[in-house]
Amino acid sequence: MNTQSIVQLVQRYRSGIRGHMKAVVMDLLRQYLKVEIEFQQGHYEKCVFILREDHKADMTTVLNYIFSHAQVTKKNLLVTMLIDQLCGRDPTLTDELIAILTELTQLSKTTNAKVALRARQVLIASHLPSYELRHNQVESIFLSAIDMYGHQFCIENLQKLILSETSIFDVLPNFFYHSNQVVRMAALEVYVRRAYIAYELNSVQHRQLQDGACIVEFQFMLPTSHPNRGNIPTLNRMSFSSNLNHYGMFHVASVSDVLLDTAFTPPCQRMGAMVAFRTFEDFAKNFQDVTSCFTDSPPSSPTFPESGHASLYDDDHKSVRDEPIHILNVAIKIDNDTDDDGLGTMFGEFMYSMRSILFDHGIRRLTFLVAQKDFRKQCNYEVDRRFHREFPKFFTFRSRDKFQEDRIYRHLEPALAFQLELNRMRNFDLSAMPCANHKMHLYLGAAKVEAGIEVTDYRFFVRAIIRHSDLVTKEASFEYLQNEGERLLLEAMDELEVAFNNTNVRTDCNHIFLNFVPTVIMDPSKIEESVRSMVMRYGSRLWKLRVLQAELKINIRLTPTGKAIPIRLFLTNESGYYLDISLYKEVTNVGTSQIMFQAYGDKQGPLHGMLINTPYVTKDLLQSKRFQAQSLGTTYVYDLPEMFRQALIKLWTSLEVQAELPPMPAELMTFTELVLDSQGQLLQLNRLPGGNEIGMVAWKMHLKSPECPDGRDLIVISNDITHKIGSFGPQEDLLFLRASEFARTKGIPRIYIAANSGARIGLAEEIRHMFHVAWEDAADPYKGYKYLYLTPQDYKKVSALNSVHCEHVEDEGESRYKITDIIGKEEGLGVENLRGSGMIAGESSLAYDEIITINLVTCRAIGIGAYLVRLGQRTIQVENSHIILTGAGALNKVLGREVYTSNNQLGGVQIMYNNGVTHTTVYDDFEGVVTVLQWLSYMPKNISSSVPILNPKDPVDRDIDFLPTKAPYDPRWMLSGRLHPTQKGQWQNGFFDNGSFMEMMQPWAQTVVVGRARLGGIPVGVVAVETRSVELSIPADPANLDSEAKIIQQAGQVWFPDSAFKTAQAIKDLNREGLPLMVFANWRGFSGGMKDMYDQVLKFGAYIVDGLREYRQPVLIYIPPNAELRGGSWVVIDTTINPRHMEMYADKESRGGVLEPEGTVEIKFRKKDLVKTMRRVDPVYMNLAERLGTPELSPCERKELETKLKEREEFLLPIYHQVAVKFADLHDTPGRMQEKGVITDILDWPTSRTFFYWRLRRLLLEETVKRKILNANSELTDGQIQAMLRRWFVEAEGAVKAYLWDDNKDVVEWLEKQLVEEEGARSVIDENIKYISRDYILKQIRSLVQANPEVAMDSIVHMTQHISPAQRAEIMRILSSMDAPAPT
Repeated sequence: MNTQSIVQLVQRYRSGIRGHMKAVVMDLLRQYLKVEIEFQQGHYEKCVFILREDHKADMTTVLNYIFSHAQVTKKNLLVTMLIDQLCGRDPTLTDELIAILTELTQLSKTTNAKVALRARQVLIASHLPSYELRHNQVESIFLSAIDMYGHQFCIENLQKLILSETSIFDVLPNFFYHSNQVVRMAALEVYVRRAYIAYELNSVQHRQLQDGACIVEFQFMLPTSHPNRGNIPTLNRMSFSSNLNHYGMFHVASVSDVLLDTAFTPPCQRMGAMVAFRTFEDFAKNFQDVTSCFTDSPPSSPTFPESGHASLYDDDHKSVRDEPIHILNVAIKIDNDTDDDGLGTMFGEFMYSMRSILFDHGIRRLTFLVAQKDFRKQCNYEVDRRFHREFPKFFTFRSRDKFQEDRIYRHLEPALAFQLELNRMRNFDLSAMPCANHKMHLYLGAAKVEAGIEVTDYRFFVRAIIRHSDLVTKEASFEYLQNEGERLLLEAMDELEVAFNNTNVRTDCNHIFLNFVPTVIMDPSKIEESVRSMVMRYGSRLWKLRVLQAELKINIRLTPTGKAIPIRLFLTNESGYYLDISLYKEVTNVGTSQIMFQAYGDKQGPLHGMLINTPYVTKDLLQSKRFQAQSLGTTYVYDLPEMFRQALIKLWTSLEVQAELPPMPAELMTFTELVLDSQGQLLQLNRLPGGNEIGMVAWKMHLKSPECPDGRDLIVISNDITHKIGSFGPQEDLLFLRASEFARTKGIPRIYIAANSGARIGLAEEIRHMFHVAWEDAADPYKGYKYLYLTPQDYKKVSALNSVHCEHVEDEGESRYKITDIIGKEEGLGVENLRGSGMIAGESSLAYDEIITINLVTCRAIGIGAYLVRLGQRTIQVENSHIILTGAGALNKVLGREVYTSNNQLGGVQIMYNNGVTHTTVYDDFEGVVTVLQWLSYMPKNISSSVPILNPKDPVDRDIDFLPTKAPYDPRWMLSGRLHPTQKGQWQNGFFDNGSFMEMMQPWAQTVVVGRARLGGIPVGVVAVETRSVELSIPADPANLDSEAKIIQQAGQVWFPDSAFKTAQAIKDLNREGLPLMVFANWRGFSGGMKDMYDQVLKFGAYIVDGLREYRQPVLIYIPPNAELRGGSWVVIDTTINPRHMEMYADKESRGGVLEPEGTVEIKFRKKDLVKTMRRVDPVYMNLAERLGTPELSPCERKELETKLKEREEFLLPIYHQVAVKFADLHDTPGRMQEKGVITDILDWPTSRTFFYWRLRRLLLEETVKRKILNANSELTDGQIQAMLRRWFVEAEGAVKAYLWDDNKDVVEWLEKQLVEEEGARSVIDENIKYISRDYILKQIRSLVQANPEVAMDSIVHMTQHISPAQRAEIMRILSSMDAPAPT
């Protein structure tokens, strides 16, 4: 009997039925995760593309994933319910479950937000002590404080509750109704002392009303940092006055806990009372009794007019004496389920009816504190009980609002309100938004504007106070801060998301403020890292909710015994690419005793030195433009210069790893904007961002980059997508043209940042509103129309504008002007835009030839925009952008059905990167700009400079560890190295400097690898060969129902039409960049099948020859170990194509020939030749053949011998075939190549790096000298110059050292010495060039005079007029000696 299935069943239920349920549910959660994780990587199309790549073999899986994800909202409901089911009743979690929940919290997409939040709530609830536990803790503290007779309590014993940093306000209100009266009194006092901890309490007295309700009366002073102190809010960090210290407690000051130090400001006395009633009716009954305690006026003390919160709303300061100063707090227990608005209305009506009594008693503010009934019984789940520890609700009514409810303060304990720093929002009109979560306070701010102006700046402010939740520990751990902070951030985002989707105004620049009350022991620098990683994790969601600013306030101790420092952390991300984090500590200015921000650490943020209560600034025009651009998925054009600056900083830090750099300059870049003047010429001027009147902006930037620390110039041209959606009109075209021409005259790189919508389309608006239609039959329009016309009055209006051509006609009994042409008064409505587009297309083509051109496509490039990008060739595309000619919508119209779903489908990265139009893709605009600067770091700073050489950290003379094998390998390992396959943690170095290889056009034509790299710090272009087979996938065309996606295998070491084109394209680009080229040749030939011949492999192969022939820098071709170069592939890279610049080298293990040995044997060493060889070499065969040759053999013997001979032949053929192959192979060795002079030298792979470095240095230096010589005499050939250089070397160094001419390193040292010869000591080279120049000029003059004898006389006279008298006398002497008869 098979017991296996029974065992499995038992296993499944080994933890009981609930255990089995848990296992099943956890499995479901894992399945949810498995699917949803696949859709977190970016936009939907990208995720589907990645899925298809990962599951090529099995498309059903992909389909299942997609269908599953399509139902994500229903799955979210189910998963949240499952989590509740699993964790609800029992908040202790198993490790396995914690792992799954933690993974769920990492889901960052909005679609999964509900699940992520629930998972986080459950995780947090598992750390929280339960409500009961905390209730009992508080109760025991209260009971222990009551003296043995039970008549009074000792306040010292309650200090723990008053000063604890944990939140007890959800537990405390229940004690207002405790059975023990002393506990009731104690609870009220603890509440008052705790709520007013930031104020100085002078006296606290208890008394009872007639019906036994307890009331606490107290007097207090406003804290100095309170906005209502003084007309100038004096913010003041206090030293502690002694009145709390007699409790023997030490308490630390922070902005929220400030006690008055009378040394600075006159006291500001207020009086308050706190009373608790079971019901609202009780309060109404006892109202007179309660207010009676305010009849005795407090001791007169100078009070101050409202300046803080009040000035937010009204500015009529009453006279100082009438200022009401009493505060009344009323606690009420509500047992029925009245909602907030119901309560608000009930209280509001009561207050309205009682307002005169309140005014008479000088009551400034009355706050209702509503304790919930013990709501926990309604919660199904323990998690919810722990989580929704219900806080009391607050409703506040103020005298200055005529006792209307102050909605801003709803559910906010007014005494704590200033911990939320509401008065910093005084530039905005605030309205409180309802929140599901009581800890969150959400306000919608509308910027205050002059009357009659429309408000455009709306923003949400989310504010929260974080407290401790357990009473035992005083300090909070950094982990707690991190978790609680992250949870609050998520909750804030959730509240925002709800509000964001439910308001009808568009908000931007939303703001989050978290005030972390507990003191945390940590190092402030640590917080920056953890905050940065948290923001990065939720970056996309925060960005979607337009949260551009956040602020965190914490009290930090560096050590457990250290002093607490109040720290502020500000985060801003206005541009979308750079998260700016600045840290401040709060310090008191001794002179003015105001609290200010002071930068913490070495970076000075923008708020350094400003007051703590500096209000938030409202949005300007720039921010609304920025919002417009960012909503379209690109960067606002005037944020680009700063983006270049940040990218430059990143480039310096990333290159520090590779090279020894000078210190980073303080001023990294300067820029001026290029603007058109009225004549259409360029002006350089600095104007304010956003001052452009056309949709194109250009700058000349001067950057101090690592490769050019003295600075390099570039021209940056960009579309402004916020101006007429970035379309090209005549003015835009002209600015583009002028800026590009400017780049060409200076010979500096031109960067084009494309975010456009093609050529502009327009209609003549002035005619649109006045034309009429002449119908065939006015009663029935469907019979058609005859023409469009203007009335004489209208024609008169527009005739002067030349915006229309008309014929005068008399028709239907009236005079009409029939429209023949509409010109339009505006420039830029139609064909003129196309003409401008043609003009800049031509300019871009020319610019690519003459200077370095780089394009960055962000958002979109359409029509002419797409052509400019292709004509500039080197293109970087941001992942969510597209390069198209016609939009998907327009194509669908032409095709008559919905074929294409989006523009991304037509020109997204999956099309443009795979077909080589795009050279590389980046995640966002900032990465794009970084890539632009990385590419530029390989290129000369202008067309007359040589390549920028860095001082590498990777030694030049090290060996190359990676050895190319006969078996296929990844060529990138050969170029840049790899992790050691067997020795863990070891790195195998490649040919180039570590980390310097940057590949381009990677997914297109993958049988060839191209890019840029550095060799000993010298930038070079690289072409290498893929030795493995690759797959080429051709997508199906949605417009053709019969087409389907195809996958074609391409063999390694072969040039296909696409890879030949890629090679030619790379050579063309690198040549124009002025880079030397290194080709690692390993081709067996071109693919010559029918399809490849049809796909023009011949044409693209010929392009390679064209590219190499035009190459103007050194080209070094190297056949690496175990590589071969044969047939047509040798032909197109042979050095005779460009003998001045090309050199070829071979490794001692490499091969080169017309055919591979097997092929040669097939043709040139056939079977008959093999047999001849056997006869000559094999003794057994020779013997048998000789015996067969003797004439006296009987037929029988002959037959036997023939059989033996045949057998021997068959036996030897395979081995002799190998011999023949070896024989043929020996014709292809590097030794023969060198003997025939087709290669320069044979190299050894491990040391080839060092050899090529010195060779390249020498060739580049020789190139510099050759250029100088050719400037002096352009008629010299390369051979002559080479011979001259060698002669000068021998003359300078002496004949003994002539042999050193063949040593690259020695020649490099000699040339460098000659080129930087000190002043006074003229170098041999310079001296010789001077003579060459002189001889050449004389030769030219001589030939001119000889060719035109008639001008000889005149030119001599002209010359003698321009020389000194002494020279003239010398000429006379020479002339006279020429005429004198020769002595006999």
